[in-house]
Amino acid sequence: MEIKLLDNNLVNFCNDNFKNHRLISQKLYEYKKIVIYENKKMNLIGRSTIENFDQRHLLDCIQIIKYLPNKEKTLMDIGTGAGLPGIILSIIGYKNLHLVEKSPKKSIFLENCKSQLNLDYNVHNKSISDLTNLNIDYITARAFAPVEKILTSTKKIINKHTKFILHKGKSYLSELQLINKEKYSWETYSSLTSDVSKIIVIGAK
Repeated sequence: MEIKLLDNNLVNFCNDNFKNHRLISQKLYEYKKIVIYENKKMNLIGRSTIENFDQRHLLDCIQIIKYLPNKEKTLMDIGTGAGLPGIILSIIGYKNLHLVEKSPKKSIFLENCKSQLNLDYNVHNKSISDLTNLNIDYITARAFAPVEKILTSTKKIINKHTKFILHKGKSYLSELQLINKEKYSWETYSSLTSDVSKIIVIGAK
């Protein structure tokens, strides 16, 4: 399968938001090649999304930078799978980055990407509920679990200022109805890549 160069919308986003946009675009392209190649051996992404990889995966992930203002704070991507958005955030310069993936095969894939792309992050081959005492400032998740489950399963690793930046589909309203409004507040933002998807930013009151 021929792997196409990056989509113009993604390239323009990088040009507009990053000083080192050429290096970032190159690493995104290299990462894309790795994922598509390895996807033949394991289920990293849905095969139907390969044709629209740049929009469906890369731009969808990279758009959340506006909700992650400090690249030095601790950041965890739970249920990262192929590294979406965790590896994308590493490519664009986030430090103190933790990727949580309970699948051993996918965890090995994440370690291989770190080596091949010369990135810096920690891979936790565990269930999120098995992690403790990490004091995480930002938590991201994409197609991982309902909002309530994410809040419950991360209680041992957050602090009172932790922000959750969550990719959500059309079920987001029903998920938010289950959240305790006295404990949490949130904002919803439109996605650049889907009319029915939202970015939810949530934190404790």
